[in-house]
Amino acid sequence: MKRFILISASLALCIMYSYSQKFVSGVSESKYVNITKDPPKPPYLEIEQNSMEFTDANGNRKIDANELAAIRFKLLNTGAGPGLGLKVVVQETIGGTGLIFMKETALGTLEIGKSKLVEIPLTGQMNIPNGKAVFQIKISEANGFGTDPVEIEVPTRAFQAPKLLVVDYKVSSQTASVLLKRKPFDLEVLLQNTGQGDATNVDVDFEMPANVFCLSANEKTHKDKIEPGESVMLSYNLVTNNEYTSSNLPFTVKVKEQYGKYAENKTITLTMNQPVSDTKLIVEGKEEKTKEIVIGSLVSSVDKNIPVNAVKKPNRIALVIGNENYANTLNAEINVEFARHDADVFRNYTISALGVEPSNIFFLQDATSGQMKREIDRVTQLVQRIGKDAELIFYYAGHGLPDEVTKIPYLIPVDVDATNLTSAVKLSDIYQKFSSTNAGRITIFLDACFTGGGRNQGLLAARAAKIKPDLEMASGNMVVFSASSGEQSALPYNNEKHGLFTYYLLKKIQESSNQLTYEQLANYLKTNVGQESLRKNGKPQDPEVQVSPAVENTWRVWNFK
Repeated sequence: MKRFILISASLALCIMYSYSQKFVSGVSESKYVNITKDPPKPPYLEIEQNSMEFTDANGNRKIDANELAAIRFKLLNTGAGPGLGLKVVVQETIGGTGLIFMKETALGTLEIGKSKLVEIPLTGQMNIPNGKAVFQIKISEANGFGTDPVEIEVPTRAFQAPKLLVVDYKVSSQTASVLLKRKPFDLEVLLQNTGQGDATNVDVDFEMPANVFCLSANEKTHKDKIEPGESVMLSYNLVTNNEYTSSNLPFTVKVKEQYGKYAENKTITLTMNQPVSDTKLIVEGKEEKTKEIVIGSLVSSVDKNIPVNAVKKPNRIALVIGNENYANTLNAEINVEFARHDADVFRNYTISALGVEPSNIFFLQDATSGQMKREIDRVTQLVQRIGKDAELIFYYAGHGLPDEVTKIPYLIPVDVDATNLTSAVKLSDIYQKFSSTNAGRITIFLDACFTGGGRNQGLLAARAAKIKPDLEMASGNMVVFSASSGEQSALPYNNEKHGLFTYYLLKKIQESSNQLTYEQLANYLKTNVGQESLRKNGKPQDPEVQVSPAVENTWRVWNFK
């Protein structure tokens, strides 16, 4: 099921005045700057990509009845002027019942280059149905420079009633075999939620007849929550005095939950001189039958729950590049789907899971030839100064391409045309520079292919046939994980909004919590990417590992600890 669709705000401005202009000083009747005078300084408001998130109190990724939830996102202003009189406008296009939210909320002013965290609280009412709520969210601006609507779909869940029952009890004594005056005994009561919903704010009052005393002093018990199927043992240590004259011992267990109507009281009547056990009640947990639940999410499963490595690695350096938009030099049809997102999430993993200090991460998106070469040289020099104690991680998502004549593979910056690779980045040069640092460990991840194909297209511009590139040999203390082999393409995983190779790379790191060797990672990528590529894309994609001669006997036990 579609969880949400973001429609990026786009705004085009055309300024056609060529004569000298004056700065605006006038104020409109609405108290906002009149930007129709020249020179105009409009804002450019946009919702930051991948910042949209949904949170709910119980974490089931749905708006439940009687539950508080929220939609959050980051609003950016990258324009030439401030955003004035901002409002977040929310419209429910599907659903219409059972939800409470503010249709308009004032946000004030957003200055140039600033961002603002926007939160839209949602409350599910008791009458909310099973289904979905679809919202259109947009930012309005006083002078009309707001965002286009963003549509978000969130599942809703009808009220699930709990049902609290006393389902069993047992009497026992360590001092007598029958109930006698002045002899303490234990009454164990088993309370269970037999309904389908959580029982919350549960209060249990244990009522006794006169001249009976509760030695355990727990006549009142409170539980914040009892989940469906969950049992709670209540144990009361009791005794009667000599003035108790009745032959019966009535005890009432009064149960109340949040709504005051989904619990039943229970009266337990014992008899004086009745036999009692010398052992307490033992509750045997029933075997749980877990229903597989697919949790809806606004982001990929690997974009959240990133493992945390408490140990920081001051000598671990990372260079991360995601080249997606080649529209200016090639055409929009051969952009590399999700490459920017791949790089962004991989950067998050390097910080959280791999222990890289933020100051040791060098990050580029849609990088030009000059930017790529500059950062490669900078990282090389930094690692050289650290020496053999350094660990270098290089990640690249984007286009690769071989020279038609030499078959030498290149990484393609976004400002390089496929017909002229003069300014492209030769893969062998990267290997040579990194290996010259004498770093103790160099790990390279290439979510790219070098055949002229890519994630969402056939061949690059000016290519009539795929070209099998020459194999570049790793050097130094280097291990290279490549997304595909031979003449294969590196393909996307559309459902997860990642490259197929990157998705499984992140997933394995996520699942292993740093208990992961390079050999285990290589086997996992080969198996899962190879199988899922055929399932999802109908094409083969088989990741490869290249190892330099210097580490061919040791790389398998390397890990990210």
